[in-house]
Amino acid sequence: MDLDLAVAANRLFRAPVLSLPGNHDVGEEPGFAMMAQPVTEERLARYRERFGPDRWIRDVAGWRLVGLNSQLLGTGLPEEAVQLRWLEEALQSGRGRPVGVFLHKPMFFARRIDAGTPLEIIAPSGTRARLLSLLLRHRVRFVASGHLHKYLDVRIGETRFVWAPATAYRSGLRVGTGVPMLGYLDYRLWPDGAFEVRAMLPRGMALQRLSDLRQEAEFLKDAPRGSTADVRRLLALADAEGNAIQAEH
Repeated sequence: MDLDLAVAANRLFRAPVLSLPGNHDVGEEPGFAMMAQPVTEERLARYRERFGPDRWIRDVAGWRLVGLNSQLLGTGLPEEAVQLRWLEEALQSGRGRPVGVFLHKPMFFARRIDAGTPLEIIAPSGTRARLLSLLLRHRVRFVASGHLHKYLDVRIGETRFVWAPATAYRSGLRVGTGVPMLGYLDYRLWPDGAFEVRAMLPRGMALQRLSDLRQEAEFLKDAPRGSTADVRRLLALADAEGNAIQAEH
């Protein structure tokens, strides 16, 4: 039901939509399976059936944009190695285009920052560290992630790492740094490789507390589900209001 509702919500956008899976879509990678929902081939298949490929390449405005499935990292599933080889080819075949990479989970946590550069980071391990090294070696212009419900924009070498806030609820996490907020990020790209990122707050967005959404459940996934009538009202409201992001522009 959750994936089907997300597909229906994405259809409300009047702009093209490219999706990537997160931990609530296909499960948690090893070491983070706190909700007893590991990544499996079955969960990946359900996602792909509804959203299409869980990784993609788009060449637009002189750029190469690459979407990755971060949930495969460290799983040991055959698709993990396939995706890494696919990424290396995507980076090498870009014909000099500037590259931006999108994925759900960030590459690291920044502990201390000075002038936009991490002085100390909580380094990732295993395949995540190898992926980080690959992105830096190819001088990827930016790496865009989400997951933590925080906004952050830091630079390592020539690469900017930008965390997107969430549209669901503000984070209470105290891990690392970043600004807990609601909203979305507006990326503007130019053919010469220049780009701009702005944190945006759409009109009408309401601050939600995770504790209220859980309704005493340990995890949000265990909270009472909205009724079919609630879902219909939500979709009708979204259809009547139109696309808030489009309205901002």
